[in-house]
Order: sequence, then C-alpha cells, then structure tokens
Amino acid sequence: MRERIIQISDVHFGEKNFSHELKNNLLGQLENENPDLVIVSGDLTTNGYPHEYEEAAAFIDQLRSITKTYVIPGNHDARNVGLLHYESMIGNRKFVHIDNDGEYAVIGLDSSEPDINDGQIGIDQMEWLKTQLEKIPEHMGKIVTFHHHLMPIPQTGRERNILLDSGDLMRLLTDNGVDLVLNGHKHVPNVWMVEKMVTLNSGTVTTRKLRGQTRPSYNQLSFEDEDFYVNLVDTETGKKKQLVYYSVKVENEEYVVCSTRHNSMGTF
Repeated sequence: MRERIIQISDVHFGEKNFSHELKNNLLGQLENENPDLVIVSGDLTTNGYPHEYEEAAAFIDQLRSITKTYVIPGNHDARNVGLLHYESMIGNRKFVHIDNDGEYAVIGLDSSEPDINDGQIGIDQMEWLKTQLEKIPEHMGKIVTFHHHLMPIPQTGRERNILLDSGDLMRLLTDNGVDLVLNGHKHVPNVWMVEKMVTLNSGTVTTRKLRGQTRPSYNQLSFEDEDFYVNLVDTETGKKKQLVYYSVKVENEEYVVCSTRHNSMGTF
C-alpha cells in the first residue's frame, strides 16, 4: 500500500487568533504534497455562526479542489445551533470512505454536543459504527475519526472534555480491530498506542491559540508497503518532524500495526 493522508483539525474561522496567512500556507503545502486524502477532524468554526460557516465552506471547497476531503464537526461547530449550517453548507456529520484499492477504510463520527465543550459518541452512533466495522474485511486497515480526544493529552493542563463514553468506545474499537484513531480538540499534537491501536491527535492548523512550545501544525500520514509513519508539519514554515514510525503487516489475514518508534509529543 502506498497512500498519503493529511489530517488537519481546529481551523476555527471567526477566532481572533485565526490566521489567513496560515490558511494560505496550508493550501500551498497541500497542492505541493498532492495527498490522496484529507481528513478534517472538527472545529471548522468558533461559534457556529453563519458567516463563519460561509468561510469554512469556501475553505472546504478549496481542499476538495486539491483532493478528496472528508469533514466531521467539533464542539465549536455545534454552538448556537450551528450543526444546521454544518449540514446545509458542509455535508454529512458522519461518513464511510473505502479506499479504491481496498487497502483501508475510514469512518467519521460526530462527537459534538450542542453548546458544551464535552463530547460523546452515544448509543446510536456506537451501533452504527459497529455495523460499519463488521463490513470491513480483516486484511484492510481500519481508521476512525471524531473530534474529541479518546485519551488524555499531556501538557494540556487539568484533564477535561475527554470523550464522555470513551471507555465503551475504546472497547468497541479494540474489539473490532481498529488500527488508527484520529482526533483533535486540544490543539496539541500527540500519539499513544494501546493494544496495537494508534490514537493520533492533531494540533490547530490555522490559529495561534497554542500551548507551551507547540506550533500551528497538521499531521501527514504515509503508508508505504510495510512502513507507516507520521510527520508533524509546521503550517508556518512547512518544516516536518517525524512523530512516529511503525511497521505494518497482514498477519493471519488481519492488518496489524507494530510499534517501532515514537518521538513523543509534537514539538518542533
């Protein structure tokens, strides 16, 4: 398998720290990279207002002119009944993408709750997710994305806003052989690996609402035969740092990610 996926998150149109310069940098970098897929892991807007969604929709159109793009909402997108605008201007709040070559599948979920920062998947989406995962052959890589972080993120202060039903979801994901989980929310890049499942968090791609020494950034996922690695990309400079490297294989007809090297949290 040779595939390159870009994960971005926490765009935040309408936020006082939003940067049009960073947005334009990102678009230029993606045009040069020519990825196979872009996944936006939530928080396109800041308060869910119509004028924010207008900017967000234009941005998503720009991404879709570069490559296939999927989007899920975040907690900021759900503010002020914003999900009505999301559905009419952005699209569905969950999705299933099957790779054309049958190598992997990506499932997107909506973890947002109206007007609060907490999130959950809920029983209905859990059942839908289980049904979708059962359709995917074992030899294919399984990727799931939703906005709120599944596991705590280091150096983000007092832990809060973790997914409220994270325990039930963790069991569902591991029982059904999910290989990779993509989240956003905390504006801090990070990676964990639990029971051969990788959880990968993206930082904020287009704002300067940053913690500590983190930078505006996004994740570049590269699958090359038996190698899988993630580069952290600085949106301002284009500089890359390898965040993790794994070996991957099909073992007993099941796709397996084997931990090789972690470079810990994503600071440049």
